[in-house]
Amino acid sequence: MSRATPVSRAVREPLQERSRARWERVIAAGRELLESGGYDALTISEVCRRAGATAPSIYARVDGRAGLFRAVYEDGMRAVVATEEELFSAADGTIAGVVTATAGVFDRHAALLRAVIRRAVEDPWLLAHGAASSRRLQQRIAAALPVHDRDAAASAARVVYEACAFRTMYGPRFWSDEPETFDAFCVRLSGLASSVGKD
Repeated sequence: MSRATPVSRAVREPLQERSRARWERVIAAGRELLESGGYDALTISEVCRRAGATAPSIYARVDGRAGLFRAVYEDGMRAVVATEEELFSAADGTIAGVVTATAGVFDRHAALLRAVIRRAVEDPWLLAHGAASSRRLQQRIAAALPVHDRDAAASAARVVYEACAFRTMYGPRFWSDEPETFDAFCVRLSGLASSVGKD
C-alpha cells in the first residue's frame, strides 16, 4: 500500500481514447474477478467475456495472465493508497483515530487485499512488493501514533497492522461464533495498541 513501492511497468499503455476506455473495462473486469474469486478466477477468457474485449487486445497491452494480474494489482493498489490518504488525513491524531483509519483501509478493500495476500504466497514478485508496501504502511502508522517512544510506536503499529491483516484474511468470526463488529474491533485494537505503545 504505497506510492513509494514500484510496481509493474509491463503495461503498454493505450494511446487512443477508445483503446483507453476498452482497457479500463478490462482492468475493471479483472478486478471484479480477482476480488470475487481470487487469482484462479482471473482468466483472460473471462475478462474478455465480461469486458467485451478480445484476447489479442489484452496481449497487446500485457504479457499474458501474469501481466494482466500485475496491471489489475497496480490499479487496485492505487485505490487502496487513495483510501489511505483520505482516512489518515481525516484521523484525529489519537490512537483510536489512527487504528480506525488503518482498519478502515483494510475494511474498504478487504476483497482485493485478501486475494492479493493469498496470491503472494506463490508469487515472489508480489510478495516482495507487498512486503515493501506493508512495511511502509506500518511506518506510517507508527509515525501517526501519539507515542513518544519510537520503538514502542513501531511495536504498536505492527500489532495494529497484523490484526487488520488477520481480520482481512479470516473475517470477523474467527475468534467467536458471533461476528465482531467493525466498531468493536477498533475499540479492542485501540486498547491493545495503547498498552503496547505505552512509553
